[in-house]
Amino acid sequence: MKYQDLASSIQRRGELETAEQARAAATAVLSTVAHCLPPADRERMAEQLPGILDDAVLVPGQTELRGGTELIIEVAQRLRTTPERARYLAKAVTDGLDEQDPAMVDDLRTRLGSDLLEVLGADGETPSRAESVRPEVPTELSDAEVEQELRGLTGWTGDHTGIQREVNLPADRVPPLVERVQREARRLNDHAHAEPTGDGVRFVLRTGQKGVVTRPDIDLARRIDQAVLDIGSGG
Repeated sequence: MKYQDLASSIQRRGELETAEQARAAATAVLSTVAHCLPPADRERMAEQLPGILDDAVLVPGQTELRGGTELIIEVAQRLRTTPERARYLAKAVTDGLDEQDPAMVDDLRTRLGSDLLEVLGADGETPSRAESVRPEVPTELSDAEVEQELRGLTGWTGDHTGIQREVNLPADRVPPLVERVQREARRLNDHAHAEPTGDGVRFVLRTGQKGVVTRPDIDLARRIDQAVLDIGSGG
């Protein structure tokens, strides 16, 4: 098995941006699995894997029995991400291993118990949809999630690519409203695009160059609704 082929497979399947991220995913999954094996089986697995992954597999300590859910949680902790994202990346690693060496994966399935390996190979949320735990990478919402959130807002329309609300106000009320909205956006580390209309202003919310709706956009929309109430009533 060639490491470059394995890393490329994991990177492609996991929709990862770099080879370093693929290696981190492989290391997290393999180390977690290795702890479930006796030391002799860890050495056997190391012999079947590229040498660059030896440290991931040759972990110290005795066998630690874990359930499938515990495995996913540990992978998530190692990668500092959520269980759903960890499940997706674990599948990318196990599928990548199976592509490179099906016999090794069959051997692992026998030694671990099929249920554990099947949990690692189960489908999870794709990285773009899985809940993010990093504040600098806010969670992207699906169309269904956006639709649900819009039900609790006032006058907003849109989908996962962006939401908007048109506000009709007297001309002298528009500047203070826009200023208030921009302050709220800065507090949330977000951005609100304000477009003048004949009867007021239109606010368009989306995150980043990808043009997607995230949790901060929904939070900002709620604050805009409150600002409209305050400014529109002369506050």
